[in-house]
Amino acid sequence: MELRQLRYFVRIVDMGSLSRAAGVLHIAQSALSQQVAALEAEFNCPLLDRGARGVSPTAAGQELYRHAQAILKQADDVKTAVASGSSEPTGQVIIGVPLSLVPPLGMPIFDAVRARYPGIRMLVHEELSGTILEWVKSGRLTLGIAFDDGNLEGLETTPLLEERLFLVVHPGSALARRKSVALKELAGIDLVLPGRGHGVRDRVELALAQAGLPAPRVIAEMNSLTMMKQAVQAKLGATILAWASVEAELVARRLCAVEIVRPAITRVAAMCHAATAPKGRAIALARATAVQAVRATIERAAWRGVRLLDAPPPPQADAAAGHANRPRQRRPEGR
Repeated sequence: MELRQLRYFVRIVDMGSLSRAAGVLHIAQSALSQQVAALEAEFNCPLLDRGARGVSPTAAGQELYRHAQAILKQADDVKTAVASGSSEPTGQVIIGVPLSLVPPLGMPIFDAVRARYPGIRMLVHEELSGTILEWVKSGRLTLGIAFDDGNLEGLETTPLLEERLFLVVHPGSALARRKSVALKELAGIDLVLPGRGHGVRDRVELALAQAGLPAPRVIAEMNSLTMMKQAVQAKLGATILAWASVEAELVARRLCAVEIVRPAITRVAAMCHAATAPKGRAIALARATAVQAVRATIERAAWRGVRLLDAPPPPQADAAAGHANRPRQRRPEGR
């Protein structure tokens, strides 16, 4: 088994077609088929299901695809680590940012790393928090910002912020005229939430359970921030989100956010890195710079319901990455 074969296989699965993958890889389709056949012979099982519309991985192929991504990522990390002995850090750093945090934090992170270390290629993925954690643990992502719902085992983490969640309703709802809603009232509200295993859903269910309240009345599951907001605008039900997730809709008066109290529902976002993953200089510098960018952005932003956590920055790879001051804590009432 060669790295080249794994790269070919991953590209075939991503493209869903041998012919398209061959075109992208600039090799003959017959040669690509031979490489797949060699892998199938080595593993003694079929890896691809071939059909009229293309190819898809078998169960064994899905397992190989998952491991191949991690192996290829580690191979790239080795190149980065070896090259990082130069004066200018180089290499690719792939970071995942939750859907709700991309609008306020995505570009500040990207711009900060690019401006400070132009040799580092920063690739930002926008995903659900649960998916980000899976990808960080598997090695598909170098870094990830994810919410701590008790599932950060095996990761090195730097707490970044604590944010309050709000009940998001249609402007025509009777709840839109209220300043706050008690946690116990959520049990009687039709909600549109993500599936279990993804940030907001788990946090809401945990808060209700800890208060001895029934599980939320979820009338629709949507693993899409855009669709959840569209569902509320269509009067399908309410949802629960952070302020940053709906700020544009609140300004345009397409949605209303009502504070959840007695008690509030909060969650902590942390910068994550797999404990067993390589820690090259470029990765350490990108991580430190991203953390600084997040904190600087929160200091400047009028972001309601957010408290900046005063945790120390992660270990620096060199003195050039160690100029961040520890920021003051923010009170939720002032944001």
